[in-house]
Amino acid sequence: MKIDSPSSWYDFNSLAGLKAQAGARPDDATKSVAQQFESLFLNIMLKEMRKTVGRSELLGSDAMDTYQQMFDQQIAVGMAKAGGIGLAPFIERQLQKGDAPPAKRTAPFEIATDSILQRRGLEIRKR
Repeated sequence: MKIDSPSSWYDFNSLAGLKAQAGARPDDATKSVAQQFESLFLNIMLKEMRKTVGRSELLGSDAMDTYQQMFDQQIAVGMAKAGGIGLAPFIERQLQKGDAPPAKRTAPFEIATDSILQRRGLEIRKR
């Protein structure tokens, strides 16, 4: 089953198909998930950029704000499909690394939490 990225920001059928694909074959869904995450990131970035621009009293209204948000969402989807800012490939690689077993962290010195709490005079409750 091939799921394309959504063609518009309100394409819920594509999201439902992606969810089904991710459940069946997670490796195949990583590219689409990464692209959609980049789209969300770009949408938030556009929204924050719009806040820095002064609002016109002549054209400013709630309806205009709604259409502006819809426009920004569609622009973000289009930008992500066209390659965006290059975030999707990094996210995809990170998602693929998530399947590997976590690396064991070794601290230069390890002190048991119980001994630290006892040194500070705190009582340790056994569960």
